[in-house]
Amino acid sequence: MHKVILHSIIEKEKDLYSALCLELDVASQGKTITAAKKNLQEAVAVYLEDVIQSGETKNFIPRPAPRAEWIKFFKAEAKALGRKLKKFPLRRHFKLEDIVYSAS
Repeated sequence: MHKVILHSIIEKEKDLYSALCLELDVASQGKTITAAKKNLQEAVAVYLEDVIQSGETKNFIPRPAPRAEWIKFFKAEAKALGRKLKKFPLRRHFKLEDIVYSAS
């Protein structure tokens, strides 16, 4: 069985952590990062079940989050990748994962 990878960003907001699924623009929150992740997984599952049952997948999958949220995600991902790459002998420890993009 293939798994679909969805991306999320988690931010601390006062006393809570907010979590957002970027591909579906579904959000949740929790008192801890772990709780925010768990609550987001549940929210995404409910969202997908509702959309699939209603037959509205064309209009609601994907439903991307605003561009500003994606930019935050990619900045954080680039920072984390930079930290990881400093620790490895690069020639032996990387794999390219492709996605083909077409504007049409």
